[in-house]
Amino acid sequence: MDEAKLGELPSLPADAVLRHADLVIGRKPKPIELYQRWERQQWSAEDLSLGKDHDMLNHPLLPENVRVMLKEAIATFIIGEYTGLDMLGPILMGCPDEEYALFLGTQIADETRHARAVFRLGEEVLEMSENPRAMLAEAWQIATPAHRELSMLETSIVRDLTNSPPDYGRWLQACTLFHLITEGVLALIGQRALVHSLRDTRMFDGIKAAFTAMCRDESRHISFGLHALRTGVQEGYGDYIYEALEQAVPLALRMDEEFESGDSREQDKIRQMSVDILRRHLGNIGADPKFVAHLTNPYDLSLARQ
Repeated sequence: MDEAKLGELPSLPADAVLRHADLVIGRKPKPIELYQRWERQQWSAEDLSLGKDHDMLNHPLLPENVRVMLKEAIATFIIGEYTGLDMLGPILMGCPDEEYALFLGTQIADETRHARAVFRLGEEVLEMSENPRAMLAEAWQIATPAHRELSMLETSIVRDLTNSPPDYGRWLQACTLFHLITEGVLALIGQRALVHSLRDTRMFDGIKAAFTAMCRDESRHISFGLHALRTGVQEGYGDYIYEALEQAVPLALRMDEEFESGDSREQDKIRQMSVDILRRHLGNIGADPKFVAHLTNPYDLSLARQ
């Protein structure tokens, strides 16, 4: 997974893709190590081959639930990858550390590449408008209400960060929302769900390559965010992080329920995956165990069954 070229990504075992972020995050790499990984893991959004994926998506024998799932997933990432650029600018500008800034520069390059990849998926696979602004408007029509509310929360926190003098607490809140929630839970779950759903098919190699490459990049982004938040907790800024989580977690965990393609069993499975990942991330940053239980237990289906 670490060394594979773009053309090799669709044929990787799905388990390798699904476990990759956990393995990278578990090593707790420092920002300079994540920069070095970025140097080795370059790929081009222009090299994605998508013509066959368009034909497969429109094939009459393709199950309708698969078609709807792919459309929803791509639309969600069209919004997420582009708005990521909006958030990262202020996060880079408010950055409290030179090594952090060095890594965040690579992440902006990644988010730009991701935005181009999903714009190509929207235009060439889903037949959406080739104009990015019009495509974003179309994608928002597919987005769930919880997604819109979370985006408004992101906008509010980033606006506060932009309009204030350098403020470490607000900077940590922006990282909490973007790196831990948007990327560490929502994007990671979305990418894993898509890769898992296509694991047993030889179709959609272009979509697989794009999402697997983005998944590999996300392992660096999430690792950076957890490093920054872990440092913030150690420095006594945990309450800022907890405040952002209190607002964001209910919205993030509501999103999966609002997609029309998911049946209740799949939604329950994704909900539990989200809760488990969130709990691991909070443990990674050294969050107060009582706060973790307060935040996650109401959504933990395994506890509800006991």
